[in-house]
Amino acid sequence: MATMPAAASHPMHVAAILERPSTGTLTVAILLGIAGWMLHGYFWWSKRPRLLEPLGTKRPDPIEGKGLEPPAVVALLTNDYDVPRSAVTATVLDLAARGWLRLTTSDGELVVVMRGSGQAGDSLLPFEQQVMNHLAARSFNEVASASTLAASHHRLDRRWWQRFRRSVADRSHDLGLSHRRYTPIEIAPPAACAAIALIALWMSVRNGDEVAISDSWQSRTLWFLALAGAALLAWHTVERALGSAQSPTDAGLERTARWMGHRRRLLERIPENATVLGSPSQQIAMAHGAVMGVSVQALDQLPVAPEDHRRAWSDAGGTPHVVAVRYPIRPGYGQHPLRVGIAGVVVFFVFRWLRGFLGRVADGESLQSLLERVPGQVDLFERIAEVLAIVCWVPIVWGIWAMIAGAVDSIATRERVGVVVRARRPREVVPPVWAKVVKPFAERDRFSTYLAVDDGKRPLVTAWLASERSAAPQGAQARVQATPLLGYVRSSEPIGTATRSDG
Repeated sequence: MATMPAAASHPMHVAAILERPSTGTLTVAILLGIAGWMLHGYFWWSKRPRLLEPLGTKRPDPIEGKGLEPPAVVALLTNDYDVPRSAVTATVLDLAARGWLRLTTSDGELVVVMRGSGQAGDSLLPFEQQVMNHLAARSFNEVASASTLAASHHRLDRRWWQRFRRSVADRSHDLGLSHRRYTPIEIAPPAACAAIALIALWMSVRNGDEVAISDSWQSRTLWFLALAGAALLAWHTVERALGSAQSPTDAGLERTARWMGHRRRLLERIPENATVLGSPSQQIAMAHGAVMGVSVQALDQLPVAPEDHRRAWSDAGGTPHVVAVRYPIRPGYGQHPLRVGIAGVVVFFVFRWLRGFLGRVADGESLQSLLERVPGQVDLFERIAEVLAIVCWVPIVWGIWAMIAGAVDSIATRERVGVVVRARRPREVVPPVWAKVVKPFAERDRFSTYLAVDDGKRPLVTAWLASERSAAPQGAQARVQATPLLGYVRSSEPIGTATRSDG
């Protein structure tokens, strides 16, 4: 009987582990992945929104023949032409001002009363009806409390948000203010690179050679890294294709500048203790202010949607703008550099020794007397030791990084003077799937908080991790000193508050 080739005797899904990938097709996959990411980044850079100078202070006049755009569309225009979460709260305030629902209090708690029919001749847009349906589903006897709405944030799942944002974007398009940011011309090239790279990766293991892991771990590691990169590129390309990001028309640019100018008047007119229980005109002003970072108290009083931890309004630098906030999650982040450096030394030498020991076991040079007690299983144990020896490279590399970061951050310090746009506990921003894994690193001591300080010089702010001693409140203007690699906050010094006059 003919013997089955070794390459065909293994299931295809484990081929990357049992066989060495073909060098030629693996190289093609890596090059295509790199090209795809470069195209992905180029199209993002070329299509990114430009910062506009505010124009005037008067509220823009209604669009001829179409009326004044809804607050959700204003949110799209002023938030880098994408729909923020605050647009939902603004829509509820707009519906209350138009009589579709009523805001009142009961036993000291804000409630939404779903009894209303709107003004004569008024009709609901699709995204407004979607918000009404959400409120109705959360109500009892046509009444929904603020606490109930706050507890229902999980009901606003990914599909709900996609439908809401697309509907708002469609309304903006109908008003002639924006159009889709990414067309098939910007989506197809990176998508093609990702697809061909994945096919090449599959072919590279299909045509691979059965070589010992110790002799081919470099190519196997490259294969897994290339697979992760190509899959992530495909995922981001799909998200971009299904997203609602917009680019402004000429009319949209002018409307954006005028709304940003009107923001200055809202800063002067809406007091910090303003409530959503005002007159219709006040509720409209609160709605516009909520989506432009002015009446942020409306988001707390009417918690229809969760606050976006990763996007924040800032007046740092003199021009109001939206910044993205990033919260690094990695072992050692926010720790004292000396502690991280010592831990790196220990981890490096321990796992370096362990790797050498496992390598000797895999080569049959150690534990021979023990392995002789399990006849027939020697090859299995040697293969396991070989795999574990390769896995040891992960903590070894981290140990090298920790030693370098600890040494650099022990002498280097970055200072940033600006507005604390976000102050968040790690458990608020760490994804639930990672919470248990990173908790020992994120929850340093009994108290730790991420500080995102914007000085107006960058669109993306990386948050640093502070302790109770070095924390600062959100909204304060502060001088913060932190280490560049580990994000350890050495000190923070409040120098004022972000008052309305700053706008």
